[in-house]
Amino acid sequence: MEKYTSLFAKYISSSLFDQLPNDVVQQAKKRILDTIGVAVGGYYLSGFPQMTVDYYSILGGKPEATAIQSTQKIPAVNAAMVNAVCAHALDMDDGHRYAAHHPGTVVIPAALASAELVEANTRNLITGIVVGYEVMIRLGMAVNPSSLERGFHTTGTCGAFGAAAATAKVMRLSYEETLGSLGMAGLQSAGLLQTNHDVQGSLVKPLNPGKAAASGLLSSVFASEGFKGPSEIIEGVAGFLKATADDVNYELLNRELGRSYEIKYVYDKLHAACRHTHAPIDAVFLLKSKVSPERIKEIECATYNNAIKLAGIMNPTSPSGTRFSIPFSIGLAFYNNDAGADKFAEKYINDCQIQELASKVKLTVSNKWENLYPDKRGATVTIKEID
Repeated sequence: MEKYTSLFAKYISSSLFDQLPNDVVQQAKKRILDTIGVAVGGYYLSGFPQMTVDYYSILGGKPEATAIQSTQKIPAVNAAMVNAVCAHALDMDDGHRYAAHHPGTVVIPAALASAELVEANTRNLITGIVVGYEVMIRLGMAVNPSSLERGFHTTGTCGAFGAAAATAKVMRLSYEETLGSLGMAGLQSAGLLQTNHDVQGSLVKPLNPGKAAASGLLSSVFASEGFKGPSEIIEGVAGFLKATADDVNYELLNRELGRSYEIKYVYDKLHAACRHTHAPIDAVFLLKSKVSPERIKEIECATYNNAIKLAGIMNPTSPSGTRFSIPFSIGLAFYNNDAGADKFAEKYINDCQIQELASKVKLTVSNKWENLYPDKRGATVTIKEID
């Protein structure tokens, strides 16, 4: 088997800004703006990010990098942590259809913090972001859907590698140092989807990308001091691939590496909820003018199995839970003209009309959408009226 850890380390350490196509550079800039925007929104609209920023600000430490909405700089590793937590809080961070995770919320906070740490120029920052996306996305494509089905939150598990790749490039680490950073990042790669199946767990879901961003930067800092992790952390007999997935598509790890850029295929999210809720929300926006909510007997939402597994919460009681609830999202869409960040809030959770409509939603698996997934993430919404 080819040593993918070494392959990635060579790719990261040898990548140059001047080799990047213009559209890739422009996309990296858009990813920075999008991530900062959702991070600021996450801070203002969610309690957990506010607490996280406050906690690390009180801890203080060496002033190395900027934390969202903080008047002081904090240690770079801590800045990566809190900014990633803020960026994931609203579930509006960018995503990749086939990797099935959110690269921006991990890679960009880590890259920005490392850039401040070493006073990197913009060219190094952008190059770091591009290679970070590439490594994180390729790992996600290779291990998913198997890894997701086993219960891993791959934004966290693959994210540690993405953050290590980005920060190693920004910090201009050598090949050997980059290999060491990837090895140590892999030892820290973690994240479980059980967070989506528990009211309190959903509130702290951003811990997964937060720790991934911090772990990746910490690994690069340690590697810059000469420390190394396992050199075959990705492909080893007890490495990442074997530990986190039953089925791995090895071809996707290095296919067109350095010539094709997955960052180009990352999507933005228009609704502040899990991507699996978006098709049902859009369907309701098309239908709601045609029927009065009082006349609705049942709403059938036929979609693919993973949508129901990950976003099928029936009676959410927290803002985080509502973002993973197709029934709530359908009810919300009927009574609002958008599904923005301010709508997945306590005010709407306690809205009797939304709750009543959500209780009428029936989720079923559609062969059509199951066969099209993951190329298409669709849903068919059928409204049955009272006779």
